[in-house]
Amino acid sequence: MLNRLLRASPYIVVQLAAMVLYQLAGRIEYAAAPGRIGPDFWPKSILVLLGLVCVYEIIKNLLVGETFTAAGLLEKLMKDSGATEGEEKLRSYPLLLVGGIVLTIIYVTTIDKLGFFLATIAYLALFMVIGRYRRWGVIAVSSVLGSLGLIFIFMKVVYVSLPLGTEPFSAVSLLLLRVMGVH
Repeated sequence: MLNRLLRASPYIVVQLAAMVLYQLAGRIEYAAAPGRIGPDFWPKSILVLLGLVCVYEIIKNLLVGETFTAAGLLEKLMKDSGATEGEEKLRSYPLLLVGGIVLTIIYVTTIDKLGFFLATIAYLALFMVIGRYRRWGVIAVSSVLGSLGLIFIFMKVVYVSLPLGTEPFSAVSLLLLRVMGVH
C-alpha cells in the first residue's frame, strides 16, 4: 500500500495545488461584459481539467496494484520496419536546436514591429525550414493557415489582444481583422 501511495503522491500534491490556485482564480476582479467570458474562465477551466486528471491518476495508482507499461510496441514497430535494436545510433542536431532558439528570440523581439500575423507566418515558415522540411508549398500554406488559426483562437475564443505592428505592417493586421470580423 505504501508503494501505491508513493506513486500517487505527485498527483496528490498537484491536485492540492490546483485546488488552491482555483480558489485564487475565483478572486479575480473584473467588470463582466454581457455575452463574454471573464478573465477567470480559462484559468479555472484548465485547473478543473488538471484536477480531473489528477483524480483519475490518484484513483488508478491507489486501486491498481501494478503500473501499466506498453511493452512490446516498440519491438513490433522495429520488426515491421526491418530495423534491429541498436542498429542505428541516434543522431542529434545541436545546431538545429540553437537555430530554433535564436529564431524564437528574433520572433519575440520583432512581433511588436511586424504584428502578430506577419511575425507568426515568418516564424512558422522559418521553423519548418530550420527543421529541414523542404516542401515549400506546404510550408507557405501551413504558415498562413497556422497564423490565421492562432489569431482566431486568441481573439475570438480566448479574447487576447495581439500586437498589430507598426506602420506599414499594422495596415495588414487591421485589414485582416476587418475581414475576420474581429473588433
